[in-house]
Amino acid sequence: MVYRSPRVSQVKVCRIALLPFSNETRFPVGGLLLYRVFQAELVTTRIYEVVSEGDVRKLLVQYRILPGDVPGKEFYEALVKSLGVDAVIEGRVIQMEEVHEQGEVEPRLAFWVELRDAKTREVIMAAYNSGKGGDYRKVMHFGVVSSLTELARKMCHEVLEKWRKEGLRGCGD
Repeated sequence: MVYRSPRVSQVKVCRIALLPFSNETRFPVGGLLLYRVFQAELVTTRIYEVVSEGDVRKLLVQYRILPGDVPGKEFYEALVKSLGVDAVIEGRVIQMEEVHEQGEVEPRLAFWVELRDAKTREVIMAAYNSGKGGDYRKVMHFGVVSSLTELARKMCHEVLEKWRKEGLRGCGD
């Protein structure tokens, strides 16, 4: 499911900051794992400039914002002023688990991500994605995803592709 703001065609997103994802699961590093995978997929597209994690963390510490906290107007203003970002991505992991059935491990994942305008804090694009390793089966066991990291990679890639198809413009557009 993808949410698309009516303003999306008027917005050009070049420089993006990712905030740490919140973890609503019992998987201990769920938020961190998805955050890092989403960041890697975002960089791989080569469509956007992604602000370094260290620069974002420095501001998070300065404004005393923890993963899962809702950043205030001052934090967003600091992101724009000091890091020159156009947009901010926030996310939360809703489900992350490895289910053991018949000697096989099947990863399951569900998450929500939002791309917000850094100046207005308005949601430009948002997406909910959920899936499991067997969703990528082609024939018999071929294509089945057996690790959470690979499942997260495929699902993050799908979200970024959907956003592009819905009209999100990047640096080169």
